[in-house]
Amino acid sequence: MATAVQDVEMAPQVFREKIGDVEWLLEETTLDVNDDVTLWVGNPRLRAVIPTGHLPDEIELESLLQKSSGYAGLAKSIKGLGQMEAIYAWRPNNSSKYHVWEGATRVTILRDLNRKDTKGTGEFRRVRAKILPPNFSKAERALLLAKIHVRGPNVRGWGRFEQAQFVYETTEGVGTEPALMTATKLAAQMGKSVGWVTKLRQAYEFACKFVDHVDQDDGQKMAADNFSILEEISNAPKVGPMLREYHNSQHDELRADVFDMVRNDVFKEYRNARFMREFYEDGDKWAQLKSGEKHIADKLAAELKANASSMKAKIAGLEKQVQRAIERNSAELDDTDADILRRCSAMIEDQIHADVPKFKLELKRITQVLTSASKADVLELSTAELQEFKAAQDYFEVILGLAAKVSA
Repeated sequence: MATAVQDVEMAPQVFREKIGDVEWLLEETTLDVNDDVTLWVGNPRLRAVIPTGHLPDEIELESLLQKSSGYAGLAKSIKGLGQMEAIYAWRPNNSSKYHVWEGATRVTILRDLNRKDTKGTGEFRRVRAKILPPNFSKAERALLLAKIHVRGPNVRGWGRFEQAQFVYETTEGVGTEPALMTATKLAAQMGKSVGWVTKLRQAYEFACKFVDHVDQDDGQKMAADNFSILEEISNAPKVGPMLREYHNSQHDELRADVFDMVRNDVFKEYRNARFMREFYEDGDKWAQLKSGEKHIADKLAAELKANASSMKAKIAGLEKQVQRAIERNSAELDDTDADILRRCSAMIEDQIHADVPKFKLELKRITQVLTSASKADVLELSTAELQEFKAAQDYFEVILGLAAKVSA
């Protein structure tokens, strides 16, 4: 008679893993998805959909994760291929359950698949987990999450709002808790520039002001859903800096108007908000935005883009482009470029005054140059240049005399 083979669990593996500036020895083991682990209520992926002040239980956290984007695809993958990546779990002492600091979606999927396992195979009952030591600090947790969800390739990266919230709370603190690290250190650990961190932090603070303005239970979710638009507005030239002057009461009304625009869905997409300065400087367009008409910004942005692509708009912007080029490096431009611009100018004038003989237009240009000349300009001319001009003047006088005789 064949004897049953008793299941033998493999000994835990130990991995060296660098988190921040420290190399840790992390034991990888398997944990029961129901008995050994608990979901972390501070999960950045869920913060936007959990009402402020509400403490959800385990069932509610699972329900929220099941509604998150990408859940169905990951569930299908785990059901067919199994768990590919280990989660990260931590507990303060041996009598506590492990807190799932990274991998809550995978735990939720395994729990759901285990409940549906009517045959009782236990295939989805356990989860592979890397165990973080009890002395693993909140700052080190922040570096771990940044490495997985912001910096490197991962199963499901955070959205822009989650990234911004994480950056803000890590560098500014949460409630009475102090900041975990400086923006400079966080930027270095994430492989980002300090400017990237600073702008994202500013955008999140701006989104928080939006939440305060709308003053609704779902305000945090509204901010998350519209974060790409709020971020563009926060970074908009001229308008953005005014809106972020929170201690300047002169801009309170402007900020309220802009927040109402966002709440009323006047922006169809975040790219519409890139024209905030142009909207603001055009009284009619700004009034249309304040009307609250849904997606009106998309129509106004299309008008601006159409005008910007016209030849007239390109010519209007040419002067500033040349000025910027000169400020960068004057050696970029030479006489050839100046000659091209003169020919272009002449072509435009010829087109405008098509019924005027070309010689008359050229004579007008020459006359304007001569009448605007100063004594210093003349003194700078060389003898050869003066002789050339005198010869041309003498020739013109001869032609003028012949013309006078003919007309007489």
